[in-house]
Amino acid sequence: MEKTRKKTTSLMVLILIAASVGIFIILPMYQTNSTSDNGSPLTNEEKLEQTLKAMEGVGKVKVYFYYGEMTDDQNANKLFSQYFRGTEQGTKNVTGMLVVSEGASDIFVKNEIRAVVSQVMQLPIHRIIIVPMENKEEK
Repeated sequence: MEKTRKKTTSLMVLILIAASVGIFIILPMYQTNSTSDNGSPLTNEEKLEQTLKAMEGVGKVKVYFYYGEMTDDQNANKLFSQYFRGTEQGTKNVTGMLVVSEGASDIFVKNEIRAVVSQVMQLPIHRIIIVPMENKEEK
């Protein structure tokens, strides 16, 4: 019975990751000239925040990028990371991230966010920090 439970849990995690990756593939197709409420173009962090909010269980989210050294060359095959980083040459590479999410207190949601962000941003998992958002209503 314990073996069946582990298989079911593993299968559910894989399905959640696959669904999340599907969101990242489909969502950019429906976003044209994303702008914020005041009409200015969205920052890369805001684009990623909007996408993560669409994932089940994530809730409110805030994303902070850590930028490394300037680079002159971008890998043309990094489609998803270029969507969030921009495609111009000479842009700074994102070398680390902090994600603050309401749903991060749930270990499954936290792991899903980490896996999806790692794949989309092409960052190693150890470069992504995910913490729960403080719930001010509970205090």
